[in-house]
Amino acid sequence: DHVEFFHDHHPVGHYRRSYKTNDEVYDWTQYVSVLCKKPGAIEHTRFFHQMPQQWQTFLEQTSGRERKNALQLLSEIVSDGNAALCADALELAGENGRTDADSLRQCYYMIAKKEYRPDPLKLPGSPVLNYNPNLSAYDGLTGGGANV
Repeated sequence: DHVEFFHDHHPVGHYRRSYKTNDEVYDWTQYVSVLCKKPGAIEHTRFFHQMPQQWQTFLEQTSGRERKNALQLLSEIVSDGNAALCADALELAGENGRTDADSLRQCYYMIAKKEYRPDPLKLPGSPVLNYNPNLSAYDGLTGGGANV
């Protein structure tokens, strides 16, 4: 059901395999980055129906620049190794009523990338500055202390 590749006795990759006659097996995750160059061709590919159903529907409803941005995001998700999260990001964005590529990217980051918030600095106390400037040099400009 799959073929494994090894290099120096370490697994490098594995691919699905089918023993059925005329059965084609495609891994759609390998082709997403190529589709970013020609986003209008996605419905005509052989692996389109192997993509998650939510993404199929979403990509069918988009066109032009919006589709290209969505494919670039999908390529980023796949290249990060988070192909399992692509449907979750689309579902979360749909729940919030936003399905543009930037909102999808934000939802993906919320799911996949943990936010880093450093602890606030703890200082023993702020230093007190005892600085009293001598402003008597400016008295001549305003007429001295007579105007006070």
